[in-house]
Formats: sequence, structure tokens, C-alpha cells
Amino acid sequence: MEYITPEQMMKEEARAASLGIGVGKLMENAGSEVALEVERRYGPLFGKRVLVVAGSGNNGGDGFVAARHLAARGSKVKVLLLSSPEAIKTKEAETNWKRLSESAVEMLVARDGSELSRLGSEFERAEIIIDAIFGTGIRGEVREPHATAIRLLNASRAKKVALDIPSGLDPLTGEAKGTTVKADVTIALHKAKVGLRRRSEFTGQVVVVPIGIP
Repeated sequence: MEYITPEQMMKEEARAASLGIGVGKLMENAGSEVALEVERRYGPLFGKRVLVVAGSGNNGGDGFVAARHLAARGSKVKVLLLSSPEAIKTKEAETNWKRLSESAVEMLVARDGSELSRLGSEFERAEIIIDAIFGTGIRGEVREPHATAIRLLNASRAKKVALDIPSGLDPLTGEAKGTTVKADVTIALHKAKVGLRRRSEFTGQVVVVPIGIP
């Protein structure tokens, strides 16, 4: 398996942009490929209860796209955003959040721990949970409400899928930044990040999917 640092990934994304393949296209490709991989592993997906737990960055944006594609396959999908919608950090992620309102996806918001505590049963009901909280841009220790969301995710009996990297794991060093997702499978985008090496207790099986970077 080929590995890449977060800095190298940024350079490859910039190169793709110079060729006319922007962040929005990569996000759409990533979410579509994640949905395909989930279907390959856990399908048929019709009627399956899927919870996408999303942060406010582009990893969350990838999760929004995956949610839309999973709903199109007949899954009962809910997206739990761990911030206010106004705090979504990129225009591409914001666009895909808004697109969910035109789909069959149920949109949930937890701006803080108290709002999240009222949604704890969503983790128990889900059959598949997709971790789209943090990607390669994670900085520092995991804080609230993200830490509580990760604990609820880990305690669930659902199949756990990390999108690109388990949230809480440093994508460069592999260091666990406090509370960290323990996934059954990690779907790495384009290439596996170096921090995934020898961290199977967090990553589970690592698979790589293409997102359209030449």
C-alpha cells in the first residue's frame, strides 16, 4: 500500500486543481466512492439505518456527499453535524450540506454537548456509522462535543466506517489525540495517510478508493 503525508496530499490536490479538478469535484467523487465501498461491504443497503457523524470541514463535506449517495440507494440516512450550519468552514462543504435538504437524508445538528446528549439514541439505533468528523486537518486534542460523539460512536454496536482517517488519529504521526474513533474499516481517499500505518486498533482494515486525482 502506498502512503502519503498530509502535506503531499495537499500538493496533489493543488495539482488536480491546476488541471481543472477542483475541491467540489473531488468531494463529490470521494463521497460517491465511500458509498460504493460501504455497499460492497455491508449491502444491500435498502432500509439500512446509517448515521453520518460530520464535522464542519471538508471531511464532513465528504460525509454529506456519501450520505446523499447512500440515501439514493434506499438507506435510511441521518447526518449529525457537530457544529452550527453557519460554522461550516468551506463553500464546498456548505454547498453539500444544503443539498441534503433536497434529498431523503434527515439532518440533525448538535452545537454542544447538551444538544448531543439528546441525540445519543441515534448512535444506538444505527446499523452503520460513518465517521466524517476530522480528516487530515485535525489540530490539537479532540474537544467537545466531538469527544463525546466519538465515545458514543465507539460504544455503538453498529459497523464503524472512518472516512479517510479515524477521527482523533494524527494523519502524519499516528498519535491518538485523546479520544479516537475505533473503526472496523477506514476508507482512505486517493492514498493512505502515513499515520494509518500499524494503527489497526483504530483503523481496522484500510482500503483505498480513487477520487479522481490523476
